[in-house]
Amino acid sequence: MKSEVLRKVRDHLATGGYRSVPVRTLVLAGIWWALTEGDRAGLAFGVPVVLLALFASACLPSPSPRWSPLGLLRFALVFFIGSVRGGIDVARSALAPRLSISPVMIRYALRLPAGPARHLFIGTMNMMPGTLSVVLDGDQVEIHALIDSGDELVGQLRALEGHVARALGERLERSHA
Repeated sequence: MKSEVLRKVRDHLATGGYRSVPVRTLVLAGIWWALTEGDRAGLAFGVPVVLLALFASACLPSPSPRWSPLGLLRFALVFFIGSVRGGIDVARSALAPRLSISPVMIRYALRLPAGPARHLFIGTMNMMPGTLSVVLDGDQVEIHALIDSGDELVGQLRALEGHVARALGERLERSHA
């Protein structure tokens, strides 16, 4: 097991992974420096911790180079606007004299491939007011939502999935449902 991990790290570094070592080292050292508030007394413990974290980060797979800075910016804007709009809508519905919230459960066929993009999509959907993923079952997710129409939600989810795909450079698969 230990030799397999070391072999993976060696292979990763041999295929160009060593180029990120200085940047990773600076980021990890900066985090340590911030956590210790610049106290030099922590260096005796901090240097080995930073080196262990650097080794651990070399064991992890490299992120996909296909992500798009413009796509990420658009995604952030869509997330912010969606959060504000959803929060206002949920608050208006909850404070109305006649409660107009009608919870629904829907199954949504995911089009993003399994992995980081799918996790970002589900996490983002969970942070949007009025939606919560309940069960992830293969390429389908069951969602609890506080809206009047499941069709409206599906359209919003498809748009959000498209933004995630563009931000991370992923291709959307055809829906299986």
